[in-house]
Amino acid sequence: MSHDKIKAAARKRMAETGEPYATARREVIKNYQQAGAAASSSGARWFAISHSDMGRASLRASRLQSQGPGRGGVELGSSVLRVRMAGFHLDIPRGSVRSAARSGHQTRGTIGVHGSRGRWLVNGAHDGLVELTIDPPYYTPRQPTTLFLKSKISSLTISLVDPDGFIAAVEGDAPRAD
Repeated sequence: MSHDKIKAAARKRMAETGEPYATARREVIKNYQQAGAAASSSGARWFAISHSDMGRASLRASRLQSQGPGRGGVELGSSVLRVRMAGFHLDIPRGSVRSAARSGHQTRGTIGVHGSRGRWLVNGAHDGLVELTIDPPYYTPRQPTTLFLKSKISSLTISLVDPDGFIAAVEGDAPRAD
């Protein structure tokens, strides 16, 4: 669901229920994700990457390349966590995701996909950041966004539209070690 559709649906819900915008928006996103999860045969949930801090020129360029809002996100399945943004694709086994928590990381104005020394940032916004701890470390596949190199990932920070819902889903659906 694009940012404009989320905004319109949230404003409509605000008018109907009298809720504050943030509450209405959160409920609209939750309902959309539940509908998507119900339609999905795999039971995976989709969490959109936030693009709220991208400028108009960047958003327009992203849309022309079939990227940007509504295209990037995290698919949370029972066995794998899939991250998709522009040309970046990452499939992490759920057993490797040790924790998910809000991040206080300062992005310093950067937007996109960046990695260094095992710490990766996938963002379209400077807020709504969630940090995943990955142990054992995972390695990126060879793709253009990683310059066809395999790089270690032990920490992944992602900007999400619904960070709290994502954290709850990761923590609530975590595979159990028996």
